[in-house]
Amino acid sequence: MEIRIKELTKIFPGDAKKNIRDTIAVKDLDFVVKDGELVGLLGPSGCGKSTTLYMIAGLHNPTSGEVWFGDQEVTNLSPEKRGIGLVFQNYALYPHMTIYKNIEFPLTNLQVEVPLVTFFNYSIKFTYVMKPSDIASGITKSIQSLAKKCGFSKKQFSVAVSGEKELVADVKLNAVSPTAKDMFVDNMSKIVDFKLESCEEQQATEALFDTNFRATVNVISEGELVEVNIKGRLGKEFKTSMIDETINGLKHAVNTHGGKAAECVITKTQHGYEIMARVVNLPHHKLQECIEAVKSAYNYDTLGYSITQVINKELTDSVRKFLNEKKLSFSDYKIYFDKTHVKIFFKLMKASTETADAVLAELAEKLDLSDVEKEVKQAITHRKLTKEERRDIIYETAKLVQVDEYLQRKPNQLSGGQQQRVAIARALVKHPRVLLLDEPLSNLDARLRLQTREEIRRIQQETGITSVFVTHDQEEAMSISDEIVVMKLGEMQQMGKPQEVYNSPANLFVAQFLGTPPINVFKAHAKGKKVMIGEDCVLEVNEDLGDKDIYAAIRPEGFILAKPGEKNTLRGNCEMVQVMGRDISAIVASEYCIKHDYRVIISSDDKVAPGPVAFKIKPHKIFLFDGETEERIYLK
Repeated sequence: MEIRIKELTKIFPGDAKKNIRDTIAVKDLDFVVKDGELVGLLGPSGCGKSTTLYMIAGLHNPTSGEVWFGDQEVTNLSPEKRGIGLVFQNYALYPHMTIYKNIEFPLTNLQVEVPLVTFFNYSIKFTYVMKPSDIASGITKSIQSLAKKCGFSKKQFSVAVSGEKELVADVKLNAVSPTAKDMFVDNMSKIVDFKLESCEEQQATEALFDTNFRATVNVISEGELVEVNIKGRLGKEFKTSMIDETINGLKHAVNTHGGKAAECVITKTQHGYEIMARVVNLPHHKLQECIEAVKSAYNYDTLGYSITQVINKELTDSVRKFLNEKKLSFSDYKIYFDKTHVKIFFKLMKASTETADAVLAELAEKLDLSDVEKEVKQAITHRKLTKEERRDIIYETAKLVQVDEYLQRKPNQLSGGQQQRVAIARALVKHPRVLLLDEPLSNLDARLRLQTREEIRRIQQETGITSVFVTHDQEEAMSISDEIVVMKLGEMQQMGKPQEVYNSPANLFVAQFLGTPPINVFKAHAKGKKVMIGEDCVLEVNEDLGDKDIYAAIRPEGFILAKPGEKNTLRGNCEMVQVMGRDISAIVASEYCIKHDYRVIISSDDKVAPGPVAFKIKPHKIFLFDGETEERIYLK
């Protein structure tokens, strides 16, 4: 199941009475988690990674943007309808229940899908020549157990067994599909060597379908309201002292046109200051006037908007009344804006194709709808799992996470790692489409953390479930993730395979955040084709870099002890030498390093001692960043 995040934004409202401004937690997040992959959301505390996970889960409603699971938009679906498994930092196990009962709990109310194909009633007759060791009552119980495993309820199944030497089993199946009947018949021979004598069928119901209906609304009524996201870039002359004045100016422009600025924030980015606002209950026909008024309130460098929601009570009431009169049920109703037109969408539930075609054609004509699109899918109903089905799923899942030996124990009789594996089993037991893990290893000690993260990776690869893993620990993210998303202040800094992100950071933050020991950052200067740190030329490149201040970041393993007289070296004063076996770690002081001193890791074969030293730099271990934007300067 592929997960697609489209321009996801979350703004938490402040409190004007307490002088608390709105807070932007996630901003314009846009990435894709490929089917079957594990992606790690990585960043420091407060960067928005858990908020992003909760929006994917449906625990938080996004301010704007979309969440897609495959070809289904789930942005407005409740968590229980998304098909997710969620594992938290705390294990959330019931202490009074056994491990078996803890894993079973999510299954007790789980509804499994039953396609509403054409159902039949079946009268099936089996015969079997009894052996001296056979017990008729035992065979009857086995038949009843098979029926439960096939998911038949008491209303759908009955059996009458008669005879002594030749056993006759008369089975009645009511309102079941041909596939379910075939599965039952095929498995009867696994009980004893039954012979199928006859099978009579009679149609019970006709097949029903769900029809997705989408069309363009051609008339904008005066009562139609829209929710709009406004985003603008403030000029270079903007100062923090102007924040309240600018926000109030935008709110006033919106209020005078009948809308309300529910949230409004100004944030500093690498390109300057930006304003973002969510406007609600704005009359659609006044939208353009409102945007012009906002533009005139402040001299924005750029200002744009997008319609995120459309509210048309008159249209909604007309659709609801029409379908109710036709005695048809519908779901997933919404009105939205697709960049050019207002669209209406809903799902017509459990109707024959003939009924759906006739009703939807009449609706489109009545409401003047155009560009009609229909997508027909098999309708489904739901049933609960039988006790036998639950038992099989529990044992299968417990074996997968390797807790099958502890099913009769209580949680307090297990270690922290075992309890976390039980929590993972609880998330997997429902066979979710997506597995979400929110810092699941934080409560474990270092040894258990290492072991459990390997278990998580093994389980994810064996099940092939698409997973999102939140952590602030770079080692965790890089060791088990197929790809990582590095975040800072709610924005994605870089996404890619862990080693690729490490080897080629997109900006200074990513370079500093990834790596143990951390990367060494120097205040440097680009002068033509030379990179200068102080008076030392540490690197010559093939292109002209101009004449500007930059940052030079060098990995600790990117140094080579220089020989006397070598050119392009970085000089410093070695303050401490630490022997680590095959490597030597040296702490070297430099006034140009942003942390006063930097760490060098070289081979123990090199002889280094406290005092003046010089190092050559490995070209692939040094990265250059712009002195103002901190963006990467890529070299050819």
